[in-house]
Amino acid sequence: MISKENKLLIRRYLYAMINMYGIVPLRHAYHIFSHQNPLLNIDEDDFWEFTILDQSDQDYNVAGEAELLGEDRGEDEDEEFYLYGDWVLMDLPQDFKQIKKLQHNRIYYVPEKEEFLRRENEWYYERTTATEEYRQYLRDSNPGLSDDRLEEAFFEALTQLHAVSYGKTVEETINAVPRSLRVIGFTVSDEQEDELRHLLRRMLDGTRQEALRGKMYKYHKLPTALEIIETEGLTAENISRIHSGKIDAMELVPQIELKQPDLAQQLANIYRQ
Repeated sequence: MISKENKLLIRRYLYAMINMYGIVPLRHAYHIFSHQNPLLNIDEDDFWEFTILDQSDQDYNVAGEAELLGEDRGEDEDEEFYLYGDWVLMDLPQDFKQIKKLQHNRIYYVPEKEEFLRRENEWYYERTTATEEYRQYLRDSNPGLSDDRLEEAFFEALTQLHAVSYGKTVEETINAVPRSLRVIGFTVSDEQEDELRHLLRRMLDGTRQEALRGKMYKYHKLPTALEIIETEGLTAENISRIHSGKIDAMELVPQIELKQPDLAQQLANIYRQ
């Protein structure tokens, strides 16, 4: 039996996962939750039962892969079930296929618990110099903007940049922002576009918002190839720093390359955005 307090905690995690990953297999959702809350001793079957029954009263959904793909496979005990939000999969099955393809063979990234739970708010972001310069850019390029329209443009960019967490490349997301701003009626001249792209890249690079880092979550069951790369080429301290988001794996490639160039190349291929 899951207590009321723990049910609320599970819901916070579910929303954070949707906002960070778009879609996530329910078994992985349980692994993330249990890994960060081992002392709660919540059984996986209880977690599944609560999540599936609770969805009728929440803004998240759980469905089998066949349903999301619009296929009739009959009963399949090994079918994967996914957690997702309506605002993520607005056009089934196309959106599901696209996100699943983008996430194929990617390593998911889980921040520290406190950081992770901040993502339960769909519009969470960290204020940095770059985010404030982007707001000023909008004011300068669109004189007379109301506060509401300013926020609309700001969060339009944030929405596009979030797509990095679903598996899109940094370039794809940055290229999408000028187009989307023009669609909703904002001025982005050809001369200003390079400045805008530079600002957006700084927004991506200058924040610990994991949805903007081009990484995905990772839980304790790792692909064998990655385990080999990590255990042979990285220290335990650096592995921990990578998984917690304190350092980018690409920063370690030059160190490894001196002694193990093949291993460094494999690591670069896995973690490259």
